[in-house]
Amino acid sequence: MKPKLNIFPLQLLFTAIVASCLIFSCKKQSQTYQPNWESLEQHEVPDWYDDAKFGIFIHWGVYSVPAWAPVGGESSSSQYSEWYPFHMYVEGDTTYEYHREHYGELSEFGYKDFIPMFTAEKWDPDRWAQLFDDAGARYVVPVGEHHDGFPMWDSDLTEWDAKDKGPKRDIIGELAKAVRKRDMKYAPSYHRMMNYYDPRFEDGHFNNPHFSEDGPDSLFVKNWKERWEELRDKYKPAIMWFDGDWMAPVEVWGTKQVMADYYNTAQSWNKEVVINDRMGEVRGERGDFYTTEYEYGIRTDTLIKHKWESCRGIGGSFGYNKNEGPGDYMTVNALVDMLVDIVSKNGNLLLNIGPKADGTIPEIQKDRLLGIGEWLNVNGEAIYGTDYWKKYGEDNIRFTRKGENTLYAIAMEWPGKQVTIRSLNDQEDVGIESVSMLGVDGELNWELSAEGLTIDTPSEKPCEHAYAFKIRLR
Repeated sequence: MKPKLNIFPLQLLFTAIVASCLIFSCKKQSQTYQPNWESLEQHEVPDWYDDAKFGIFIHWGVYSVPAWAPVGGESSSSQYSEWYPFHMYVEGDTTYEYHREHYGELSEFGYKDFIPMFTAEKWDPDRWAQLFDDAGARYVVPVGEHHDGFPMWDSDLTEWDAKDKGPKRDIIGELAKAVRKRDMKYAPSYHRMMNYYDPRFEDGHFNNPHFSEDGPDSLFVKNWKERWEELRDKYKPAIMWFDGDWMAPVEVWGTKQVMADYYNTAQSWNKEVVINDRMGEVRGERGDFYTTEYEYGIRTDTLIKHKWESCRGIGGSFGYNKNEGPGDYMTVNALVDMLVDIVSKNGNLLLNIGPKADGTIPEIQKDRLLGIGEWLNVNGEAIYGTDYWKKYGEDNIRFTRKGENTLYAIAMEWPGKQVTIRSLNDQEDVGIESVSMLGVDGELNWELSAEGLTIDTPSEKPCEHAYAFKIRLR
């Protein structure tokens, strides 16, 4: 006769484990953040952001009407078309001369005169959201308010917004519904820290009387905070994506309190949120993730263990620039390679589109997004939900991993009939279980030696761009 199993102690053990997990979870959810770095830096990057890897940035506003900037020097802000309302008032600037030639003297046609022309008559938020979903994006960051002082939401704090003027639609609110319906995260960004133009006042360089080249006064900071809180409370953004940080330190903005309030408010929404590093003069030093902007090259030889994000346009500008031709846009191949490289170094890619004033997305930009989506349909397993490995890559190969036993080696060029991955020459003691390529049925032939892992490639390519080997370690 078998002895009777006494399950009572096991039930107690199980109950204790569940209770302890619930207590831990509750403590994590109920943590109250204080406005100091010691408290704020206890916040952890949520899994959804780390796993997402790819997001869409959208620069669309009144500046999309002139949609013009000189082409060249993509790292310079003078080439960004969304900076039109700044450069149009700088005497002698190329944009200043362009404006006078095409629209007349500033005294006759200032920036605010573009607002009635910003009608968004062809805008379809559902079509936009479907495109982003098809591109494989996991989060969407439309500009809520750029440096021109024109909120793209239904604001109760000013009549100079997209609901009351121009499109006369709550752009941020309508897009929120379309994006969230497709299970993508949504986070309108807020760029008012650097407010070089305000349509309430007379046109002119730095025409806001509460903001100068020396920074904001206390009334401006108060208004800045009130608008952010309105944007936060109305649309519950998943990211506090700020910009304009170089104008004043965090002490001027009071952003440690703003950060703490955001974390604590998000807990009442039952949402996990994340904050970038542009909340004052601390870029690259504070924040849940660091950011680069068209400066992507500074990261190319570095694996950054602090989470980071690279943002840039498909062309040389964030806002739509009608001056740019096909040669000014990155190819799908280059964009895929950039995504792979960034992810291998613990980063996310926030790729920007610049729609036209009527609400349509240029065909060349749609083509690029859909091309990325096609690649991700085959190779997304090697991107989404991955972590960085002990090294980011070798030659034109980049590494990502899942857990301790699955490694992805992504070749950014077709390697030919064979490829040898030298970084795996230390796996002889551990062993390799199998090697395959995403998008290809069956396993590939391979050999492990002191030189590395040599793999026979398949006879046909599974996609048009980078090629992901899946290596199962024992």
